[in-house]
Amino acid sequence: MGTIVYDPTNHAETAVTAANAVRQTAQQVQAYALQFQQYLNELEQLKKLPQDTLNQVLQPYADQMAAVQSLSQTLGNTLGQIQDLQNMFTTQFRQMAAMGVTPNQYLDREMQIAQYRGQGVSTVFQNEVATLQSVNDSYARIRMLQDQIPASAGLQQSFQTVNQHLNLLAGQNAQLIGLVASHQANASARLQDEAGAEAMAGEILQKRLQDDALKVQQLHQQLREQESTLGWGVLSGSH
Repeated sequence: MGTIVYDPTNHAETAVTAANAVRQTAQQVQAYALQFQQYLNELEQLKKLPQDTLNQVLQPYADQMAAVQSLSQTLGNTLGQIQDLQNMFTTQFRQMAAMGVTPNQYLDREMQIAQYRGQGVSTVFQNEVATLQSVNDSYARIRMLQDQIPASAGLQQSFQTVNQHLNLLAGQNAQLIGLVASHQANASARLQDEAGAEAMAGEILQKRLQDDALKVQQLHQQLREQESTLGWGVLSGSH
């Protein structure tokens, strides 16, 4: 299996660009939602229509409005998740710079510290992986909600821009998740190898002790036989 090549600096820059795109799109969606609500308010003034007919007219717009509001909320949540991602990068960059290590070396070091503390390697970077995955999940939801909104030309262009940046960020997130998983798997394999080696060493030591005990027993028996033959009377009464 080849080594995953990961560039944290590029990943951080992508997060910044994606955050700006999400922020701009969120503002446009909020403006669109306000205009759409005003339009719905105007439609509701059609009181001369029968209620059933009015409901049929309003329902598609109400569904679209719900999708717009959900998209606005999801964009806001995504922005917060990306900011958490940026804070995570900032903290880890400082640590790597202070130690003078590469991302791969940093991951290995954190795994070793966790093992020293008695923590499971699967829990190392658990929060970071959750943050990365939350951004990717939000991007998938954004794409789903976009399909439910017949966007204007300006909003459609904004969707394309934010999708481009979020798609790149999601790919880099997946790459980092894969890198963490690879290091966790390697650490687990090392632990299993070490445990196997310790178990084998224990078995060898046990076998050696058993062999030594058997030799002592055999020597003791030989001495008894010699005593019986020579009449020393030293071991004849011992057990």
